[in-house]
Amino acid sequence: MVGQQHSGNTASLHQIKTKLKRFGLVLLVLAAFGLMLLGKADTILVEKAQILFNDITSPVLALLSKPAQAASRFMQNVHELVAIRQENARLREENQELTLVKLDTEQLRKENAYLADLLNYIPPPSAVSISSRVIADTGNSFAQSLIAFVGQKQKVNKGEVVLTGDGLVGRIASVGINAARILLITDINSRVPVKVEPLDTPAILSGDNTEYPQLISLPGNAKISVGDRVVTSGMAGVYPAGLPVGVIVSIDDGLIKVRPFFNRSRLEMVRIVDYGLSGLLPDPICAVSP
Repeated sequence: MVGQQHSGNTASLHQIKTKLKRFGLVLLVLAAFGLMLLGKADTILVEKAQILFNDITSPVLALLSKPAQAASRFMQNVHELVAIRQENARLREENQELTLVKLDTEQLRKENAYLADLLNYIPPPSAVSISSRVIADTGNSFAQSLIAFVGQKQKVNKGEVVLTGDGLVGRIASVGINAARILLITDINSRVPVKVEPLDTPAILSGDNTEYPQLISLPGNAKISVGDRVVTSGMAGVYPAGLPVGVIVSIDDGLIKVRPFFNRSRLEMVRIVDYGLSGLLPDPICAVSP
């Protein structure tokens, strides 16, 4: 009797567990389905929940990020301080060098003033210049000249020096009211007192109506080479000293050719400079009969 009752209870429990498993599985399926519907039907609610979560956590995240930002700023300040110290050290060295240069310059200035007073030196007048456009090239086999669009109206005078940014071009040969003729250093009538660097060997640059004028009247023991630079010497009082002229390009059997620094084919603008020199003889004045 007791055994039959025990077996009956066991069967009842087994049935209850089976029903509960089936019911639980159904509940899980229904819950999953409900969540899917909730996620699809109420996305606004989910988005609002995310926004609320972000609003709540943002102050916390900001508070937690402050130490990291402070550490980053601290390291940046350390690097900047190191760079500033290095820059200060470099500036101190440059300042010392500039101080020495300033002292040397001041000493040279005083010596120059002393020597000028001792020799009663009269400095040259200040140069006055005017820029002009080249309007014609009148060069041919017998002459090498240009026409500039300036004249007596602009107070341009015969003998004034003509330059470009590269070097000496020539001088003003004649002046009209609105135009002036430029005699190039390549013209056969041009003679320019020059010196050859680096030994400052004196010579005359003689034009020969070719692209490359030649050097003449050099000393017998002159030591010059291809590539040496030629500048004006200032002798004869027509050109000031130190104007760049050209470079020696060939030395052949005593014939020394110089390539001028200016490019004639590209001469569009020139600078006419009055250095206050009076070495060029003025034009003769014709006597007027009574």
